[in-house]
Amino acid sequence: MEDLKNTGTAAKADSVEALRAKYGKVYSLGMTISEDDETEVELSYHFKRPSVASYDRYVKTLSQIGASKASKRFMLDAVVDEEVEKLTADVELYPGMAIAIGSKLTDILGLTNAVNLKKL
Repeated sequence: MEDLKNTGTAAKADSVEALRAKYGKVYSLGMTISEDDETEVELSYHFKRPSVASYDRYVKTLSQIGASKASKRFMLDAVVDEEVEKLTADVELYPGMAIAIGSKLTDILGLTNAVNLKKL
C-alpha cells in the first residue's frame, strides 16, 4: 500500500514538473464542494498565470453579461490545456464554482481585499 502512495506522489510531481516546463509558473487550485450534508466532492485543477489581456476581457465581460459567464471565460483562459475538458464538465455540474475560481485567479493579479487606506 505504501508503494502505491509513493508512486502516486512521484507521478504527481512529474506531472507538475511537466506543466511547469510547458507553462512556467503553475498554480494548483483545490476545492471541496458540498453536494449535501453527507456528500462532499474534492476537485483540483492547475492554472497558469492569467494574462493582463484576459483580465481586461474579464472586466469588460463582467459589466456586459454578468459575473458567472465572465468568471467562466476567465478561468477557461487560465486553466492548463490538459484540464480544459475536465473543468468544463465540472462547471456544468457546479456552475457556482466559476465565480469562486475566478476570484482566486484575480488574487494572483493583485485584486485583493487586503488593502489599507489611511487618511494622513
